[in-house]
Order: sequence, then C-alpha cells, then structure tokens
Amino acid sequence: MSEDDETTRSATLVSPLENDDLVANSLRLLPALPSSLLHVSLVCKRWYRLVSSHHFLRQFRAHHRNPPLVGFFSMEWKRIIFTPMLDPPDRIPASRFSLQVLPCSTLLSCPHGRVLIYNQLHKQRLLVWEPVTGELCRVSMPPSFHPTMIVVHAAVVCASTEQGHIHGSCHSDPFQVVMVASDREQFYAFAYSSQAGAWGNNSLSVKLLPYMKEDDCGISRRSTLGNSICFFLAGEKAAAIVEFDWARQTLAFLDPPSEVSQQLNLLDFHDERCQCLVKSSDSGGLILIVVKLFTVHIWERTFNADGVAKWMLWKNTTDLNNLFSLRMVPEDLTAVPLSILGLDEGGNVLVKQKESRAIFLVDLESSKFKKLSGTCPVINDGHPFSTFYTPGKYHTCILQLEQKRIYLISRLLVYRMAFISEKMINKNFEFELFRSFRCRTDY
Repeated sequence: MSEDDETTRSATLVSPLENDDLVANSLRLLPALPSSLLHVSLVCKRWYRLVSSHHFLRQFRAHHRNPPLVGFFSMEWKRIIFTPMLDPPDRIPASRFSLQVLPCSTLLSCPHGRVLIYNQLHKQRLLVWEPVTGELCRVSMPPSFHPTMIVVHAAVVCASTEQGHIHGSCHSDPFQVVMVASDREQFYAFAYSSQAGAWGNNSLSVKLLPYMKEDDCGISRRSTLGNSICFFLAGEKAAAIVEFDWARQTLAFLDPPSEVSQQLNLLDFHDERCQCLVKSSDSGGLILIVVKLFTVHIWERTFNADGVAKWMLWKNTTDLNNLFSLRMVPEDLTAVPLSILGLDEGGNVLVKQKESRAIFLVDLESSKFKKLSGTCPVINDGHPFSTFYTPGKYHTCILQLEQKRIYLISRLLVYRMAFISEKMINKNFEFELFRSFRCRTDY
C-alpha cells in the first residue's frame, strides 16, 4: 500500500467526535434547557467554542422554535419576584431574576424575554427590563398620553428583522413597546421604536361602544399574538375583542361568537366562573377560548371565499376536571377552582389550580397536559416568562470550580482508600511474619 493510500485511509478513519458538523448536529438535539449547553461546554475547549458560536445558537433555537417556560414574574409591593418552574439543575434561582421598583408600579407583560413595567406616579413612564442581561431602559409616555388615561394593555415585543429569527433570546435586538389606553370615551393605540427612540406619529383611536363606558365592564387576560395585542371585553349586554395590529396600524373591535355574547353573564365573568382568552391559530387567525368552571369551548375565526369572517366551534370540548383528575364536584364548590394565567410562547394555555397553586401546561388541540414542578405564589397576577436562557461565564466558572472540587474530593478518597489498603496489607504481612516466627520458635 502506497503512502498516499495510507494517508487517505487514515483520514477516512477520523473519529466522528473530531467532526464539528456531526457534533453540532448531535448537540442541536439537546433539550432547550439552561443546563444543556452549559454542561456540554465543559467537556472541552473545542466544544465550548462550538456551542458558543452565533451560528450554532441560531440553529439550536431554530430547531426548538419555542423557548422553554422557565418561570413566572409577579409583583410584591416594590419588588418584582421570579418564581422558577424548572427542576434542578435547570432551575433558575429566584434571586437571579429580581428587581426593586418604585411604589405604584404595575407589571404589564413579559413576552420575547423582556419585562414591561408601568409606574403611574413617577413621571408616568415605562420601564423595559431584560432579566437575563439586567439591562434597564426607561421609556417616557407618548406625548399625546393624558394623565387621566388608563393603560389597558401594553407589551414589549422584539423588532428584529433578521431572517429566520426565533424569539426567546432577543436581548440585543431592537424592540417595540405597543400600548392600548383609554379615557372612557375612546381607545387609543401607541407604538414606540427603540431604533428611532420615539413614539410613532400616527396614533390610532376608536370610540368606545356604550356598554364599554360602564364601570363594571370586565377585561380578560391580555394576549400578545404575532403582530397584535388582544383582549376580551365583556359588558352587561354585549362583548367584543379589542385588537391592535401595529404592523398594519389598525385598532378595531371584533365581534365574538354570538353564542358567547348571549350566554355571557357579567357576574360570572367577574367571579372568574367564566374566563376568556384570545390566541392565534396556525392559519394566522384568532382563537377564542372560553372556560366555564371546568368546561373549555374553543372557537376559531375563519374567513370564507368572500373575505367574510365567521366563528366556528371546535367539535372537541375539554373537561379540565377529568383531564387533571381533580375529582371535584362543581355543585359543591364555594370558590372558582381554576384560573387561566395566559399563554406560553408555544401557544399552550397555562392553568392554575387555586387551592394547591399547582400549574398545568395544556395543549387544547391534543388535550395533552403537563404539571409543572413549581407553584404560583400569587392568586392571579402571574406572568409566564419563556427564554433560551444559558448561564453566563460566572456560572460556568462556578460549575467548573464545583467540578474541580468534586474531582479533588474523589481523588482524596481514592488516595485514602489506597493508604488504608496498604496499611491492611502491611498488617497482614506483619501478622504472617509474626506467626511464622512463633512457629519457628515453638519448634
């Protein structure tokens, strides 16, 4: 065999672990959990450089598409507290994501890895917080925002224009703040761009319907869907879905299914015996989820060939009492047993059992659910937070030191065992020597 053939043959026998492409394809299949890439990065320097590259992280997020739900944010007086929902070693300490805020602050929402906070007293401004990086950005209210207005819904959303961008790790990307406010006469919509550093000039407004001016008008859980924010508005005699689409620059009222409006009881809505939530469908339309105690009815808004919208009721009706095996009798309940907390980044519904504070992640299409490991610390005010979180260099160093400590302890144990074994061998040798000596002297 020639020398060239031998070189070619040795090149073809290279271990798969030496091929970066094969290693990257395998590591991309790891769960999108905080500890996955951290543990892999400690194997060797080459793997650390591989999983730290922007190209690999982009493919890793594109493969998983939806970031994992890592916990909930809620308000506690002058502090925003974080409640972790993952099991160790992926569990993020509550102290890692905590923030002191001014009194009279309100936590509005936290999609796309950022948290939006509104302070009503201190110059009436918004605060955009990135928990992963700790960066804070203060945003003044729109020039046309009057102090008598009420912020009905607002969210901070990623404004990245990168092709194939996956939300969940948007810490360095530009953002937009979208907001719907009301002065009891009209709804107003505003949009702020971090790139321009200013609010848009085109503020939208729509007059409130007569029943919306009533003091006891109820508002459902708010939703951030693609390029729009939505919420369900219930009155004594009518209801509507309010949608602000900042991409199309539209603010409109959408009629809910007539069956929902006719059967809606405002008292049940306030007592949460009837809860509504709006989410987006796979076709880009809207889905209205109506939960009455345990029964879930799902309506999808579709368009016919003429472009006329129509609500269609899904055939399958989910009974959460049977699904969660709660074994509760609705007639014996003195309080509402379940509360809708919102949606995760994958569109799954988060449901909390009030008595035990256990949280369930439900896919209503397949009727599959998962019980999360943590519990919600508050009654209602929990905002789900999802992110592709990877601990930084500090946590990597801590883990490396911990691994070195464990290694040193293990080596010390090995040396100790070897020392004990050697002493036992020496003792056995001395005993045998002494016995043989006695035998000889006795003889």
